[in-house]
Amino acid sequence: MFKKLILFIIIASVVVSLSVYNRKLQSSTNIVTASAKISKIKTSNHFNEIRTIQTNTDRKLIKSVRQLVKGDNQYDFLSTMHLILGSVEYVKDIQNIAKGYGNRNAFSAIMIDVDKNGNELDNNDQNNISRFKDLVSSLIYKIGYVDKQMHYFKNKLNRTPDTLKELISLNKTYSVNKRWILLSVAGSGYHMQGSDGEYNLKFESYDYHDEAVYNEKGILLTENNDPINMGAYNYGVFSINAHKKFDQMPYLMWGNAENSHEKGIYDINKGVKLGLINYKKHAASVYLYRQNLFGMQQGRVI
Repeated sequence: MFKKLILFIIIASVVVSLSVYNRKLQSSTNIVTASAKISKIKTSNHFNEIRTIQTNTDRKLIKSVRQLVKGDNQYDFLSTMHLILGSVEYVKDIQNIAKGYGNRNAFSAIMIDVDKNGNELDNNDQNNISRFKDLVSSLIYKIGYVDKQMHYFKNKLNRTPDTLKELISLNKTYSVNKRWILLSVAGSGYHMQGSDGEYNLKFESYDYHDEAVYNEKGILLTENNDPINMGAYNYGVFSINAHKKFDQMPYLMWGNAENSHEKGIYDINKGVKLGLINYKKHAASVYLYRQNLFGMQQGRVI
């Protein structure tokens, strides 16, 4: 009987020890996992924006990770060096994040970098911009979905001439294959809603990523002045299915922007149908409007 009691005590002690060890291991794993998710963000200032990466992460855990990162030599690549968006070095850096810590975390790093240095996409080297766009799309493909945060983030990527007049002027300086493309009325239905919406003009950039929509006065429509008819950046430009999955379906769920009051497939389709009815009433006038401006109804305008 005494031997059985001793054996029971030993077994119980082992179980308790394993339980404590597992809890410590789980805690350590959580810290390392969270650390991995933020460790490749490139400047210490980025830690102030960590909530944009994992909004549901425990604040105490983040504090522990910050201490871990600052004290661990393996994270000494957290430097003040600024990497140019789309540069070869930047692409490699983001790819390393994706390889070590997952594609979604790499995309979160891009979102923070655009918040900090998005102006580079306005005047950056075209090779860098092309690499940056390819990098973003490749991550989207690998992630396999677009959540609400990723969807609205597109509005920070879209780059367009500020006015219709500017677009026309720029197109004259571009080679034919680099010009903005005027879409037909049929291809612009989601952007021709509301009063005088039938005169809105939708353009796509030569690489199909960027969209520009201008009203009859030549004003660029954005989330600030018209979140319903505005143009939107496109993630899935390499196939119809990709465009539907990564651009169209998220739009039908969440609209173009957070401040848009037209969201959900029912409300959006209702608005499009009303726009179509309005267009049919003024079809001849719209035809002449486009013809007088460009000498065409669609295509690479000059």
